[in-house]
Amino acid sequence: MKYRTRLLHPVQPSEICPILTLNSTKDLSDDLLDYLMMFNSDAMTLYGRADGQSLHSGDNIYKQYVSSHPNFTADGFFMDAGFSCGDMFKMCSFGGRRFDCCKYATPIFSDLGKCFTLNVQSSDKPWMKMQTEPGIAAGLQIILDSHLEEQFDSETDGVTPVFSSAFENGFRYYVHSSEEIPFLASEGIAVSPDSVVYSALSSSKYILLSSSSWGNCSDSWPPGYDQNFPYTSAMCSTICKAQHFQKLCGCSPSIYNHLNRFNDCTPYETYRCMDTKMKKVVNQTTLNIEMPTCEECRVECKSQVYHSFNSYGKGLSRGALMWLSKQGDWRIQHMKSNFQVVNVFFRDMSYTEYIQKRGMSLTELLSDIGGNMGMFMGMSVFTIIELSLFLSKIGWIAFSRKRRDYMYSKKKNEEMHEKELEDVVTGFKLFRTRKSGNDMSHLREKIKGLSMHRVTSEQLNVCKLAWENEPDIERRLAIVTRQNSALKEHKDHKESTILPFDLKDIKEQISRGRAASMFRTRRSRSETAPSAIHDA
Repeated sequence: MKYRTRLLHPVQPSEICPILTLNSTKDLSDDLLDYLMMFNSDAMTLYGRADGQSLHSGDNIYKQYVSSHPNFTADGFFMDAGFSCGDMFKMCSFGGRRFDCCKYATPIFSDLGKCFTLNVQSSDKPWMKMQTEPGIAAGLQIILDSHLEEQFDSETDGVTPVFSSAFENGFRYYVHSSEEIPFLASEGIAVSPDSVVYSALSSSKYILLSSSSWGNCSDSWPPGYDQNFPYTSAMCSTICKAQHFQKLCGCSPSIYNHLNRFNDCTPYETYRCMDTKMKKVVNQTTLNIEMPTCEECRVECKSQVYHSFNSYGKGLSRGALMWLSKQGDWRIQHMKSNFQVVNVFFRDMSYTEYIQKRGMSLTELLSDIGGNMGMFMGMSVFTIIELSLFLSKIGWIAFSRKRRDYMYSKKKNEEMHEKELEDVVTGFKLFRTRKSGNDMSHLREKIKGLSMHRVTSEQLNVCKLAWENEPDIERRLAIVTRQNSALKEHKDHKESTILPFDLKDIKEQISRGRAASMFRTRRSRSETAPSAIHDA
């Protein structure tokens, strides 16, 4: 709990601003006062609601008054004519203990005029520096006086209420960190007289990624925004608009010129500049005012935000009025019409931290890419290296003429080498074919493997004379066929010799023109066969 309470310290600053409670002076006319109230109007609101002719008339009155009062400024007028701290703050307490409000209140000028910053952290009392437990009893309570009796009323004094502040009576307050500059016109919490507001706070801390870490936030001012206070996107946008008006108009509206670096534009100068230099025609019919987008003003990387959950109560109780009447010289009727009570406290002693992280780190990205490539494409690191080398060589060939000539000559040499190898192989096959055709040893081996039949010596001699003396090849083949059939009938003869005849083989040899040489070879061998058998 110690680190949480320490981070909750910045909760205490609060902005308190009066609305329609401006003191009048005798030397100011109603028209000039009405014109001065427009100084703090937003530029777009001023252009959309104000009348150019009335602004021009009020501007002339303002310039005449300034000529007679050289030291007069609109900002100084609001600061001098606004409420003092003692007029606004009637009673303050923290954790049930009373303290002097004005001792810790600092007047500042904001977009709603004169305001006060209440910072109890600057106190030297430890019990005022932090809230130690949740709940309304341990928080901050402020009792304010709106002094509606000093408000301009058109029914009694003839002064027309100004459009920019005629919507409500009372105050606006805003809880923020000490480094932040608030904009109460859009961010404040309103409280009206004869009411009580309870603001239960919940703290959130945001830590975002910068542009160097794949994020879109910034902790430093953009180029050209040399400031000596912490960066916030809201303040950056305000300065951006002030610079835009300074560039086009030569001055800046007071609502944007927080640092007083430029001359303040009067309401009429703002209206005139926007009408002549910032107006743009859209679709030939619609008029649009081009305001700067301020894209360079990114959201801050680290911020502390206090979310307020508000509840309201109407009217102060009689017991409260009686007790307050004893604390000061205040009439009950005045308190009913002007007093309001603001209670600011933490609903719980904790905070929520939002940290923006990368959806995928560089290591996870590479792993994801590698896994998908390996699963769906069958690729690996070596494949990527090979592909890179291949692409680099393709690029080398595309951009280097010398490399292209080298690759062309290399391809031609490889084609010639392949052609020479094919010629050598073809010649070798042809040589082997011719050699096997003239060699009769291959044929002899085939004849030895033919089927064997047994015949007698006399039959063999008759067979030899029958087909050897026949000059016609066809008739010789027919004789051999008949003799071969006759010899099959004597398979069981004891005195026989083996003579192979295969008609299919003989037909093939005859068709090739080599039958004669085959029969001569067989005849020389068969003539010796009978003598060998008779000797046996």
